[in-house]
Amino acid sequence: MTTAVAPRSAGADLELGTLTLERGDRLPGARLHYRILGNPAAGDANGWILVFHALTGSADVDAWWGPLVGPGRALDTERHAVLAANLLGSCYGSTSPIPWQAEHGRAFPVLTTLDLARAHTALIEHLGIRRLALATGGSLGGMVALQWGRVSPVPVDRLVVFAAPAATSAQAIAWNAAQRMAIEADPRWHNGWYARGAGPEAGLAAARAIAMITYRSALEFEQRFGRGSLRHLGRFDADHYLRRQGEKLVARFDAASYVSLMQAMDLHDAGDLAAAATATAERVEEIVGVGIDSDILYYPGEVQAWVEGYRATGANARYEEIASVYGHDAFLIEFEQVAKLLVSNAR
Repeated sequence: MTTAVAPRSAGADLELGTLTLERGDRLPGARLHYRILGNPAAGDANGWILVFHALTGSADVDAWWGPLVGPGRALDTERHAVLAANLLGSCYGSTSPIPWQAEHGRAFPVLTTLDLARAHTALIEHLGIRRLALATGGSLGGMVALQWGRVSPVPVDRLVVFAAPAATSAQAIAWNAAQRMAIEADPRWHNGWYARGAGPEAGLAAARAIAMITYRSALEFEQRFGRGSLRHLGRFDADHYLRRQGEKLVARFDAASYVSLMQAMDLHDAGDLAAAATATAERVEEIVGVGIDSDILYYPGEVQAWVEGYRATGANARYEEIASVYGHDAFLIEFEQVAKLLVSNAR
């Protein structure tokens, strides 16, 4: 779930007030930072496109899906308006742990992917959106998109979910646990209570290194690095790559947000597939689950399983697969394949 370009400051904020969360807690002072790309009038005429970002992404869809966004592209900003909000808990403008805790004096509440989806309902109402031509996202964004299918307050023509299971597996939870352990081992973590800008940088960098192993495939690591060279201060290229990825994330992301969103991913569960399929089919005309053949974080079979469960209940669902050496991150890299899926499902 890498992002090549750091998010840019743009967009607007929507105050949500106090949210009652899935696990019973309350989140006062909730706020979503969002962006609109394209023409709202065209969106009203042809349907809007709603995009949910991945773990360290942002509302700046054009920063991480840039080749897909623009006039005549897969996310056509002439024919549609593209809407994306920074997920609750993330540190790019929406309500997030460190500033919220400083203001409210208590630990940031636990969020779920259903909470992250439901937070968008007020945004849809605020903008007067009556129909979505497409709702989509990958990884964490795919989980939120899957939940959105169950709760969308407006009709959705098509739902395209990239690289996301119906419920997070024990192995994926274990990978996240290892990342949390790395962050918690940093003395600057302070159980998630630290001043803004004074967080556990070494722990976050180590967590990111662990994550990158799950985001890419063994074949890519071998083809890209092999056992070559020790030119980077005596380190193998693979070692140097993971350290650089850690440094890059530390420069642009917050550890408490990282932990909060990972926890939401761990808790992700669409529930009974028949019930989820029924609720989704009431709102969505077509559902597409997209697996990645080399994904070792959320295996393609996990995506295929919920698609088959939805189909068994009578939902109009189908499975597609991206072929790639890049593993889980392929939905952020294989733009041609992703574009074909979005174009065929966004118009």
